[in-house]
Amino acid sequence: MNERADLLKEIDRLPSRYFGEVLDFVAYLQQKTQAENNNDVDAYKAMAADTEREQEACEWCNAYFGPAYTK
Repeated sequence: MNERADLLKEIDRLPSRYFGEVLDFVAYLQQKTQAENNNDVDAYKAMAADTEREQEACEWCNAYFGPAYTK
């Protein structure tokens, strides 16, 4: 059995009075995931805005693999 199936099986075994707590925890995990994704997006945006580093990467690629797209 995979983890998802195990999780659903365990939730089915809980008394219904705990379903709200399970939903609250799922909402917490969703918020945590969204925050992690936002951090990744911000990091990629910062990296893309670093034109000096981007130029160095293009030069490195050109040196090893031949001419590549340049701005």
